[in-house]
Amino acid sequence: MKWLVVGGGSMGRRRLRDLTYLNAGEVLLFEPAPGRCREVAEAFGIRGFDNFEAAIGESPCAVVVSAPPTLHEAYVRAAMERGLHVFAEVPFVYDLRMAREIAARAGSYPGVLGVSHAIRYYPPYRIIHDMLADGAIGKPLYIECSLGNYLPDWHPYEDYRKFYGGDVRMGGAGMDMILHDMAPILWWMGPVTSVLARFSKLSPLEVQGPDNQDVLLGFATGARGYFHNDIIERGTLGRHVRIAGETGSIEWRQDQTSLRLFEGDANAARQVPFSEAADWEQALAASREMSGILSRQRVRSGHIPSAGDATFTYESCYLREMREFADAVRGRRAYPVAFPHELETVSVFHAIWQSNEEVREIHL
Repeated sequence: MKWLVVGGGSMGRRRLRDLTYLNAGEVLLFEPAPGRCREVAEAFGIRGFDNFEAAIGESPCAVVVSAPPTLHEAYVRAAMERGLHVFAEVPFVYDLRMAREIAARAGSYPGVLGVSHAIRYYPPYRIIHDMLADGAIGKPLYIECSLGNYLPDWHPYEDYRKFYGGDVRMGGAGMDMILHDMAPILWWMGPVTSVLARFSKLSPLEVQGPDNQDVLLGFATGARGYFHNDIIERGTLGRHVRIAGETGSIEWRQDQTSLRLFEGDANAARQVPFSEAADWEQALAASREMSGILSRQRVRSGHIPSAGDATFTYESCYLREMREFADAVRGRRAYPVAFPHELETVSVFHAIWQSNEEVREIHL
């Protein structure tokens, strides 16, 4: 069984790391930059190709696409034309028309379509989902999600002006993070019915595109929301989530290992630790595995800031996700996220883009 990873950048290295650890079979790398291809392939002890046709010609059973977002379509299409199992980073494909085509085929497609959903394994995100589903704060009325990071810190091993994160044409300049963080908002709050977006360029960072995005959201339930993302914040706390419901509220910041739940009936707040996540034991087990893997890793990948809980690492979410994909490919279990969920995320993203371009509210 052969697995082809497309892309030797930050995410590609994570996928190579996890697939080689899982002993899924022979793992191959396609990376178009010859120097990076050699470096990364040697670090993982695998064969690398800087020609895609040569790589796909090795007849892999599965393709893992970890290229810049706007480049996903060509690799996904090539894999699907061959009936292969396909996993792709967020977004599975950037193009809305192709996303619709894949959604229409998903039910009859012979292979696994692995939609990336690593953030669902993040304990605070799982806790928020389950608390909302259980009615812990009554009907959700309003959500506010703020996300800020400093782009040059993402890949400290390379010039931020030379990787996709600084180029809107490649799906960077914040576009990737809108897609990444809109998916859990939909998981928590349900379908979005309207968006009003404004993008701006505020900083002296040398990026091709905006460095700030602000979005007002309307949901099918009647709830409202606000989402902010930027790539200019230095030394802040990363993500901040606040959700107000009819009977209480939920709040979490990325530097914390617990969430604040206010219960209106009791007129009291309590801290909900990560350990109350329904899958906490799996998160701990994967974190222990990941600690050993990271101690042996020979090449650097991106940096994800998180709270200082020595028992949990966010990198474990990628391991759990790739294990789910490998198990689905082997027929051991169904893949946990169906493609229509990805289509919904991509549709909302394109509505956000359209709203900014046309300077008006878009209804979905």
